[in-house]
Amino acid sequence: MRWLLDAYVDSRTYTSLAYLLLALPLGVVGFTIVVTGLAAGAGLLITLAGIPVLVVTLLFAASFARLERRLAWTLLDAPMPRSISGPSPGGGVFWRRLRSLLTRPAAAGELWFALLALPLGVIGFTVAVTIVWLMVAGFAQPVLVSLGARTEIGSLTIDTVAESLLFVPISLMFWLVGPRLLLGWGTVIGRAVTGLLGHVESPDLERGVVDALARTGHADGFTILDDLRLRFGRGPFVGPVQVQATLLELEGQGMIRAERGARRTSYHLV
Repeated sequence: MRWLLDAYVDSRTYTSLAYLLLALPLGVVGFTIVVTGLAAGAGLLITLAGIPVLVVTLLFAASFARLERRLAWTLLDAPMPRSISGPSPGGGVFWRRLRSLLTRPAAAGELWFALLALPLGVIGFTVAVTIVWLMVAGFAQPVLVSLGARTEIGSLTIDTVAESLLFVPISLMFWLVGPRLLLGWGTVIGRAVTGLLGHVESPDLERGVVDALARTGHADGFTILDDLRLRFGRGPFVGPVQVQATLLELEGQGMIRAERGARRTSYHLV
């Protein structure tokens, strides 16, 4: 019982409700613009006018994903990396920076998220509104009936206060479990958003490893992993597999050297 009631004092319950209510209008905007941009860009490719349309669509998807990351991190407490790759800072050439932004591995995931935002938004909004409606309907129904309102549910017509009182136990039940359901569904959506958008790209991981080794001189994989988690935050986007793959990549590029001992492997910059 206390586990259910604790949801009332958990701020994430109310922030999850806010996120689920915002999900539908944001999903409509994101889905509409991306689908329209992809369709228009593909249709105009034969005239080359479709190229800038597609570029603008991808740029919008990146901005939309940035907004969703912020909302998911703020309202759902979803794990999100603190650093997201942007255009390459070097060179200062517009076309080079634009190509760097559009060719990121995360660009495809951001585009997919914009397309999935509408169905996710519809489901989340429906869940939130249904739970809130069921919490208040049973208590509002007797008041409405006493004011002369009639409610029809299929072939059943509710036009007396006695009949309307049948819905009170349903509302009481949802007052008990509704906040926990909102909190649970917010957690599910948060994990989905983390899975789609919570990625640290290889260049960021490589820079993080190089920076860690530059500060420490040499370190093993666990020390580097702890350093990366301090830099990007804890989450599925930074784990032993990603760190090991990054170390192997940097070793293959000749940027770091591994000293493999009997118990551990230590790395240092070349």
